Amino acid sequence: DTQEFSKLRKMLFPIHQSELRKFIPLTSIFLLVAFNYSTLRSLKDMFLMQHTAPAVIYYLKLIAVTPSIVVMTILYSKVSKSTDRDGRFNAVIAYFLIFFAVSYFLLVPNLEALKLDSLAQSLTESMPMFKLLWEAIRVWPLSLIYIHAEGWGTMALGVAFWTFVNEITSVEQSKRFYSLLSLGSAAGGILAGIVIKYFQGNFSITLSFSLVAMVGILVIYNIFAQDIKKHPALYQVERKPKKKKEKLSFMDSVKFLMRSDYLAQIATLVMVYGSAVALFESVWKAKIKELSTASVDSGAILAETYGNQAINGGILSIILILFLAAPIMRKGWRFAASFTPVVALIATLLFFSFLYFQEALSGITAPLGMSPLEMAVAFGGLNVVFIKSTKYILFDPTKEHAYIPLDEES
Repeated sequence: DTQEFSKLRKMLFPIHQSELRKFIPLTSIFLLVAFNYSTLRSLKDMFLMQHTAPAVIYYLKLIAVTPSIVVMTILYSKVSKSTDRDGRFNAVIAYFLIFFAVSYFLLVPNLEALKLDSLAQSLTESMPMFKLLWEAIRVWPLSLIYIHAEGWGTMALGVAFWTFVNEITSVEQSKRFYSLLSLGSAAGGILAGIVIKYFQGNFSITLSFSLVAMVGILVIYNIFAQDIKKHPALYQVERKPKKKKEKLSFMDSVKFLMRSDYLAQIATLVMVYGSAVALFESVWKAKIKELSTASVDSGAILAETYGNQAINGGILSIILILFLAAPIMRKGWRFAASFTPVVALIATLLFFSFLYFQEALSGITAPLGMSPLEMAVAFGGLNVVFIKSTKYILFDPTKEHAYIPLDEES
């Protein structure tokens, strides 16, 4: 167990047998969290595009999602002060489980009755310049579902899961663990794509799989957490020096973050990446809506597009993990962290170049049995797969490496 790995083993699976007790549960939790992430991310877009204009998404992201994530973060901070690691994790997952259960049993079945048609019409007549905002209010159950689907990616995946992983993983282990942990994420994405395609994007059926996954996360996590408490030595948990906890107000927390160049740089990386991908996807999603509107069965088009994206992304992620992630990570943090933005830049330039010249390329797309619009959607989906796969396998792990040396307060 303490021997060096062979060259092949070091490249494909550099995990010691004694570490499987930690690696397998973490990978299982990651699989279920990622399954929900891919499922909810696809469902929120598909459901909105079937019931309203895709441009409503941009208003939701700007006016509703960001403030909601800030509120969730403040609430998480308050929960963190009054409970331990297990309490924090359980609180996050339980909250989303309750919300999506309410959506499954109440909001979705009664969607038409819950729409605020009269209010939205009145607001549109009085302030037509904010028509898309009033449209988001009209379909408020869908807007709430969209906000919480985005919240799952930030709070369950970005905060609860990775905070837990960082707390029980040493810097040395993280270099070997983090990319391979993404095998669970890739498998979760593939499963999500299969479910979405098989059930043709049926919201209620697909959401029921997400609810089961959330219950599974809670069960596996709590069994795992209890085993860590009983056998801490087997998990080689690195104890970090604890500072005396200060009860910071929200503004004090903001000032604390502003004083830290280290955290500001991480925040800049995350925000700029998120903005770039959102701008790219906004154009791609508009093309998907255009294609689905032109089809008799728009639901099938959306399910096929989003299902293929999840499946292809999972397959590409596994290829990256097994053959490219370890060599790239060995070249150093700077190289690995730079890989994703370079891929995103190239893919985005290719996509927009294709859109600009798509009419001229119709002679190429016609023999393939595809219209320029269908090709644009397929090409955009391929680019999304490349961008997001490199994000999960390289950008996220390098970002998490940067968190490990920080103290608990930071």
